Amino acid sequence: MKRLVLLLIFLFAASPTHAADSTMFYNAQQIAQNKETIDRLQTYLSTLTTIVADFTQTAPDGNLSSGKFFLERPGRMRWQYNPPTPILMVSNGSELVYYDYELEQASHIPLDQTLVGFLAQENIRFYDQHNSENQVGITELTVSPSAIRISLAQREKPTDGQLMLEFSDHPLLLRNMVIRDATNQVTTVSLNNARFGIPIDKELFIFREPGKKHKIH
Repeated sequence: MKRLVLLLIFLFAASPTHAADSTMFYNAQQIAQNKETIDRLQTYLSTLTTIVADFTQTAPDGNLSSGKFFLERPGRMRWQYNPPTPILMVSNGSELVYYDYELEQASHIPLDQTLVGFLAQENIRFYDQHNSENQVGITELTVSPSAIRISLAQREKPTDGQLMLEFSDHPLLLRNMVIRDATNQVTTVSLNNARFGIPIDKELFIFREPGKKHKIH
């Protein structure tokens, strides 16, 4: 079961900085040609307050896992896997805690060292490379009558992998995340029964180790 989460974890794992390859990212001309679509996506993501959704994760070998996804911007996320996958990931705004129930071990990762962490930023920008908060760049953008797909990579770690966000259009809604790691393995995370803008219990974004006085729910 752990294989089911390994390809998602690369999005959260800190790794050494590689020399940035600026040629893989959209340049100013490409951005200008697609500015209307890019601005729509930025505005949509930046105005989201909360998301609560079921998720289904499909590994490269076709195996499935599932769970619950919570997002409260800025900074807070929770990926709660259903049994038998023994994983919980919680972000409190500054760091992400990755907890393995089988090993009874927690790893603490700075949120600003993650690719997916940009979703929790207060202001989401894909192309302002001079903004110190902008850590991602666009590597691909496709638009069809019913869907928009945008692929992103970390500017300082472009070879670590890419995250593709898929939106349905009319109205614009985030539906899927497709994760391609450094070895070209692909994992798809589909958001189902998503609810947007609803209140979320703040306790969900506080990590309390199982077995302590306050247990994780």
